Amino acid sequence: MDKSKKYITILAILLMISILIIIYLLVENAPMIEDTGEEIERKWLINASDIPYNLEDGVEQKIVQTYLNFSPEIRVRNINNGEKYILTIKSDMSVDGLTRDEKEYYISEDEYNNLLKKQEGNTIVKTRYQIFDNGNIMEIDIFEKQLEGLAYMEVEFETEEKARAFETPKWVIRDVTDDIRYKNGYLARYGMPEND
Repeated sequence: MDKSKKYITILAILLMISILIIIYLLVENAPMIEDTGEEIERKWLINASDIPYNLEDGVEQKIVQTYLNFSPEIRVRNINNGEKYILTIKSDMSVDGLTRDEKEYYISEDEYNNLLKKQEGNTIVKTRYQIFDNGNIMEIDIFEKQLEGLAYMEVEFETEEKARAFETPKWVIRDVTDDIRYKNGYLARYGMPEND
């Protein structure tokens, strides 16, 4: 390895260490929102024009989501134009994409803006609608900007058994829970998936 590649590698390692130290210092003092230990979630690709719900009846959130690291997945969110800022750390995704560890923390606007300087990939902009249906919260994401035209629905579950037993709605295009191309981290890195 020549000297310039060696220095670039060292700088990249130092940058990653500094990001992890900053995040550690932030979360050490930040109020935790959720430490479920495990997120259990299924995801379906949908056509926004086929949604059978009146989205105006749901809770609407404008989400600007920026990634700081992809492995482990570390991201920040600006919810509703500064109403709140959230730092999320996700890791250890199962092979089928159904479960992974998740921790979320409230952070201040200043902390959010400082972390934005560490951005990796593209920022994702979407509107999320939360609809209550048959005892489940359906989270419908309608993407904007470079991902315009993409929409999906997510449902979180208490157990893997409940997730696997949930019947896929007839109006969705298909289940993409195990398709890495529809994970937000992948979308931030590579953009809209090719049609298959």
